[in-house]
Amino acid sequence: MRLQNKVAIISAGASGMGKAGALLFAKEGAIVNILDINEENGQAVTKEVREKGGECHFFKTDMTNVQAIQSTVENIGNKYGRVDILWNHAGTPGPANIETVEEKEFDFTLDLNIKSGFFMTKCALPFMEEKGGSIIFTSSISGLVGSYFSPVYSAAKGGISNLVRALALSLGEKNIRVNSICPGFTETPMLQQFLKRKEEDDMEANAQKVLSRVPLGRFAYAEDVANAALFLASDESVYITGVNLPVDGGYTA
Repeated sequence: MRLQNKVAIISAGASGMGKAGALLFAKEGAIVNILDINEENGQAVTKEVREKGGECHFFKTDMTNVQAIQSTVENIGNKYGRVDILWNHAGTPGPANIETVEEKEFDFTLDLNIKSGFFMTKCALPFMEEKGGSIIFTSSISGLVGSYFSPVYSAAKGGISNLVRALALSLGEKNIRVNSICPGFTETPMLQQFLKRKEEDDMEANAQKVLSRVPLGRFAYAEDVANAALFLASDESVYITGVNLPVDGGYTA
C-alpha cells in the first residue's frame, strides 16, 4: 500500500473530491482524518471507509474559524504524535463578478479558500517537522489563468498557487514538500454553481462551451483529482515540491 500507516488530514473531505480522496487514501493504508462542517456527510464518508476496511475519523470543524482548526489539528497530532499528509482542500467558488460582490462574500471566499489552508498548515507543522511529510493544497486552473466567472475566486486560488511556491522554499529544509493540485471543471456539486450563475443561464449550453476547450473532451471526475493527490502524498513524488499540477484534461494548454 502506498500510504501504509500514514496519518492524513483532509479538509472538506465529506463530499466531492475530498470524499474521493478520503476513500482512496484509506484504501492505500492511510489513517484518514476528515475535517468538514457537514456532519451528516462526514459521518457517512467515515462509515463508508470503515465498511471497506479502512480507518477514518470525522471532526466537525468550521474551516473559517482558526481556533476550531487549531483545536482539531492539535487533537489529531497529539493522538498520533505526527501528521504525515495534509490536504488543504476546503474551498468555495465565490461570487460571480466585481460589479455585484459584497464585502462579506469576498471575505468568506478568501477565508475558506486560502486562509483556512494557511492556518491548517501552520497548526500541522509542529507534528511534521521531525519526520517531514507532504502538504497538498487544492488550487484551481483559476489559480493559473484568469476566471471569467469569478475574479474573487481567481484571486484566492492564485494566492494559493504562489503560497505553495513560497512554502516549498521555506519548508524544504525540514523535508516537508508542498504542492498543489489545480483541477479543471470537475463533476462535483460546485460545477453546477459554475455552469448556472444566473437563473436564466443555460447549463447545458455552458457545459458544451467549456468542453469545447478541453482537449480530452470531458469534465474531470472526483477520482481523477484524488489520484493526483495520492501521487503527491506518496513517496512516488518524494523529489517534487513547489509544483502546481493541472488536472484539467488539457484546458490550460
